[in-house]
Amino acid sequence: MSQELDVVLAYHQATKHSFARMAPGPKMMDWANEPAPFRRFRGAELVELARPEPSPGEGPDYYLALSEGNVPPRPLSFETISQLLFDSLAISAWRRAGGGGAAWALRTNPSSGNLHPTEGYLISGPIPGLFDRPTVAHYAPREHALEVRGRFSETAWRDMAAALPAGSVLGGFTSIPWRESWKYGERSFRYLHLNLGHALGALSFASAALGWRATLLDGVGTGDLALLLGVSNESGAGTDGLSRASREVDPESEVPDCLVAVHPWGESVSGYSIPEGVVAEFKELKWHGRSDRLSPGAVAWPLVDQMAKSTAKPAGEVALRAFDQMAEGTPFSYPPSSLRRIIRQRRSAIVMDPAFSMTKDDFFRTLARTLPRRGRFPFNALPWRAEADLAVFVHRVLSLDRGLYILIRNPDHYDPLRSEMREFEWKPPGYGSPPGFYRLAAGDFRDPSRALSCGQKIASDGCFSLFMIARLRGALEERGPWFYNRLLWECGTVGQTLYLEAEASGLRGCGIGCFFDDSVSAALGLAGTEFLPLYSFAVGRGIPLSRMETLPAYPAPGPDL
Repeated sequence: MSQELDVVLAYHQATKHSFARMAPGPKMMDWANEPAPFRRFRGAELVELARPEPSPGEGPDYYLALSEGNVPPRPLSFETISQLLFDSLAISAWRRAGGGGAAWALRTNPSSGNLHPTEGYLISGPIPGLFDRPTVAHYAPREHALEVRGRFSETAWRDMAAALPAGSVLGGFTSIPWRESWKYGERSFRYLHLNLGHALGALSFASAALGWRATLLDGVGTGDLALLLGVSNESGAGTDGLSRASREVDPESEVPDCLVAVHPWGESVSGYSIPEGVVAEFKELKWHGRSDRLSPGAVAWPLVDQMAKSTAKPAGEVALRAFDQMAEGTPFSYPPSSLRRIIRQRRSAIVMDPAFSMTKDDFFRTLARTLPRRGRFPFNALPWRAEADLAVFVHRVLSLDRGLYILIRNPDHYDPLRSEMREFEWKPPGYGSPPGFYRLAAGDFRDPSRALSCGQKIASDGCFSLFMIARLRGALEERGPWFYNRLLWECGTVGQTLYLEAEASGLRGCGIGCFFDDSVSAALGLAGTEFLPLYSFAVGRGIPLSRMETLPAYPAPGPDL
């Protein structure tokens, strides 16, 4: 076992919560050092984008758009890039507590604690009405604009785009660890990558609305990605893929995460790598703008920095999958609804109605949408087979017994999970349930689900809550320590799917990062270290908060708000 793998497994163990001990974190909220919610590169040219607010009934239809082939691809233009970013990473609304005070922004991509450590970038050739030459740009959500960080040659873009479908652009994601560690300490590395998974899902859904598709280019190594996004310093990235500043533990530095091709559906991308000539040009590229400081006194969390190094990805290694041709199950119908409207109205529930019950059709449809299938958004963005299965506490679903259930998202997991969880009944619940769905135990699990989720009522007051359990040690031994982040990305993408499915049913969702790891495993009968919980989620009817004012997304409210 490699030293890096030892570090990753030790990190996961060290950052578990338990009834007796929480993972190491700040002892109190350091409000004087609260990170600024938006990063800007002062001195960089700012290119404002269009703000295409969806109108009632505007297409494409939610249900149809989530399968490739139902939405004609839109041409690449200023308007379509504006819409892509507006629907994936932009502000969706501002809120202000009644009685005055500062307003805070909500975004289309959710984030733990609304801290938003994920930064987005666009790399493209010339785009009519937007850029007249190949450009690397940083997305500024407060302004809904692109900051031009660098210009590069037509030759380099042709080399980069040679293996991509016509009409492609590249999206890049980075994370700022300080944004999360300010509140969550050492466990924040997990949350960084759950957030990244939500952003990947948001980009995939936004692509679907344009007749495009997002494909994760997982052959690109962390070092090359740092160069492409301009998050390495002048001397270039180190062998671990991080800049010198990152190796010196600057908590505000950006850690490069992944590169995504956005292209028309029907086309595929595989084996993508950055040509050597492009790498050589980017090593000499002049970068524009200097990033603002986010806090007056950012604090380093060495274990988080160590994890960024230990999970850096070598170039060329890809966790390819063979798609499972699973049975489709019972077909479901949706009420007519606009995909873009659902994307923009998505909110995280704070309080749920403990008396409300959802229909069985809505419940089964929600779970079925999390199953990866060929040509289905958003899981067509990920190049590996599903590693996360769902242990579901059903609290209030009409015509379905309360109890503990499981949804197997990868058929290869059935035998090992049934072997570990042999004390349960494993009973198919009957007609209409999605493939791979079994009842483990009947009963009222509201109190246990709340207790296991750090006592949070939202886990028991929703119609259902669930834990995403992933094959951890085996997956990392097969692929490498860099796959730890991707397990969390998959869970975040499942979470983004649950958010939109909840909205399509007139409900609300909420991601839950705080849970008692080993107690969850014990409750599920998972005694070993192969399958472990990585994320939790609840769905129910949200209760509006009293004395809360919602303001339009744009223009941003003034400083007096």
